[in-house]
Amino acid sequence: MRLHRFFIPTPVPSSGDFTVTDENLLNQWRNVLRMDVGDILVAFDGRGEEAVCILAQLEKKSAVLSVSEYRKGVVPARNVTLFMALIKRDNFEFVLQKATELGVSRIVPVQTARSEKKGVNRERSERILREATEQSGRTTVPVLDDEIRLVDVVKKYDATLVALDPRGTLSARDAQGMTLDKMGILVGPEGGFTEEEISFFNEHQIPIVCTGKTILRAETAAVVALTLALVE
Repeated sequence: MRLHRFFIPTPVPSSGDFTVTDENLLNQWRNVLRMDVGDILVAFDGRGEEAVCILAQLEKKSAVLSVSEYRKGVVPARNVTLFMALIKRDNFEFVLQKATELGVSRIVPVQTARSEKKGVNRERSERILREATEQSGRTTVPVLDDEIRLVDVVKKYDATLVALDPRGTLSARDAQGMTLDKMGILVGPEGGFTEEEISFFNEHQIPIVCTGKTILRAETAAVVALTLALVE
């Protein structure tokens, strides 16, 4: 039987008992999952380890977990940042979820010429990242950065960048063979990158990976790119 996994917003010790006071977790345990004293769960705090815990006490405002096993958790093998153009909210949230499942380390919302002008709901987005981390079995939650303009990406981030566009000259197979400690993948919005943005990539020697003969939706392109970069 697969154990329920939960991100704990405070440090999880390697042994002994610890107290949880997060209202959302307590509500989920008591009222949604109907958990009770003696039940077993997995707790992690985002540092790369996880603890198998016994629910020793469950009250209205607090719970006590007793660590029975502390172990190394699943951590992405590569450090990949997704620079995702702002797209429609539902589609952007889909990308947040799938990127987390695939093992992305950081997600940066990018304002491009054809981006949706609405910003990111940080609270909702971070909840999606936590829930996807719990579901996927990994023990590190991706970092969600503030929005940034496309032209500022090269100034702020120390990563080897590649961009996805049908006009690219680099094949996906070639890009898959790139072994880099830090990779940044640029994915455009609905409508794609403009000619000016393609020129910007060329000016800064950012390779452009061709996404194939068919036109991919922005969220599909993100999933495809991260699969090539992260799935071993």
